[in-house]
Amino acid sequence: MTLTRQGRFVDEPFPNLCDWVSHPEVPSPAGGTVVASCAALAASLTELLARVTRNRLERKMTASRSAELQRRQADGDGETGLTSGQERVLAGEGAYAVDGVDEQEVARIEQLLTEARQVRDRLLEYGEGDVYEAQKIIQGRRAACVRKDVGSPAKIAGTIVKLLRLVDGLAPSVRPALHSDLFVVTYLAYGGVLGITEICLANVRSSGDEDEKLVERIEGWRRQAKEYRDRILSVAGQA
Repeated sequence: MTLTRQGRFVDEPFPNLCDWVSHPEVPSPAGGTVVASCAALAASLTELLARVTRNRLERKMTASRSAELQRRQADGDGETGLTSGQERVLAGEGAYAVDGVDEQEVARIEQLLTEARQVRDRLLEYGEGDVYEAQKIIQGRRAACVRKDVGSPAKIAGTIVKLLRLVDGLAPSVRPALHSDLFVVTYLAYGGVLGITEICLANVRSSGDEDEKLVERIEGWRRQAKEYRDRILSVAGQA
């Protein structure tokens, strides 16, 4: 098979990216890019969960507005008994709350959706960058671990932890029917943190264990990831 590509590795069709990973050419994607790509898929699945949740809440609010208007009109022979401002609220033109769901909750889910997309894009960017950092290390043009230099593996680790934070915020609003996808995101992201931090530790060891600060950050990422994982699974009833 002849490997050819246009643009970034992470923009290749998925089967082609898998082919690149399986070959030893330099530059080519390896462990860091694989972790980042899997985490990007987890971020995409988080987007799906957020979008479905947002749409459900919006439908619920719309149905409740309509039912309330109809009830008030029926009770008053066509008159709602509301001020014009209150009628606009029920028509969907202002703040409204029903059954514990309000526009602020919908806006919060919308923000999580936006941030999940940003995390996905960032992970793909860092995964691509890891290809060329690894190339320089293999060719002896860059040390595996440079003090105060935040390399791609560290960026990937921190970003996956952020993804887990987003999922933690989303989990209480996800319907039980979608908990299986919630578990997929959680386990993929948690496994990603463990995997990428192993690469970080390998880089530290290859440099003579001279980056205590990075080791502290690795421990912090792992601790945070475990806390988020346990909290998400607890909310979803699997802890």
